[in-house]
Amino acid sequence: MPEKRFHPQVYELRPWYHDFARLGLQTVFDEPPHIGARAVDLLRRLAAAARRAAGVHAVEKGERFSMRTLLAGAPPSHRVNQRDKEQVVIPLIQQALQGLEGAPSCLDLFCADGYYSCTIAHLCPAAAITGVDLDPAEIRRAETAARLLGVAKARFVVADVVDFVRQAAPHDLILCTGGLYHLQEPRHLLQRLYPISTHFLVVQSVVTLESESPDYFVSPAPGWKHGSRFTHAALRRWLEEIGWEIVAAARNELSGNSRPCDRGSSYFLCHKGAP
Repeated sequence: MPEKRFHPQVYELRPWYHDFARLGLQTVFDEPPHIGARAVDLLRRLAAAARRAAGVHAVEKGERFSMRTLLAGAPPSHRVNQRDKEQVVIPLIQQALQGLEGAPSCLDLFCADGYYSCTIAHLCPAAAITGVDLDPAEIRRAETAARLLGVAKARFVVADVVDFVRQAAPHDLILCTGGLYHLQEPRHLLQRLYPISTHFLVVQSVVTLESESPDYFVSPAPGWKHGSRFTHAALRRWLEEIGWEIVAAARNELSGNSRPCDRGSSYFLCHKGAP
């Protein structure tokens, strides 16, 4: 792992959703946060909770939180879950890139702070990458990380993923990691990705552990006013019905999540079948 580099611009944009340490960028600051930083973070999260209560369905990544965890200074759940997710997602990205030649075009949906976009650039510097996320603050972080890491062939777009995909050009590799369970109709997005894929799709999503039925699907998600929950088997069935060839599949548990409906995580590397 390269030595982490501190940049004031990164510090000013905290809190970051991902830990970029494996790419050589410090985005986690271990010094005990002063009460002002905690208060700002708490107010941001409480404001997000108020938006949900008012019926606003857009939820920023990581805004669900435990008051006990926040006050105790423990790592947020999404940071804990990153370790669980990336140990599967990154090998799947590597496998996909090994099946592509030249300068592949890559689309990173629900890109958040651009962690996986920058990971693609680290693994394949020739890749041209487009990251898409609805949150302007996350896109600012993604642009900053890419610039500081010397990622020249990446652009980041503030847009609703579903709207963006309707007009997107074909891409060799599409990442759909971490966003499906926020949608009320996740299958529709997977279906829309098929025509704009030329080769590979990497999918990761929270799945419920309360059922293993391929027919299980609920929307909104339990305890939410938006999103959905489904099983690993349901996600596999959707992909196969759409026409994706499943090259590799895996599942594990997100140790930062306590509820069974939030704790499962499914992973698929898919290839577009012959027309």
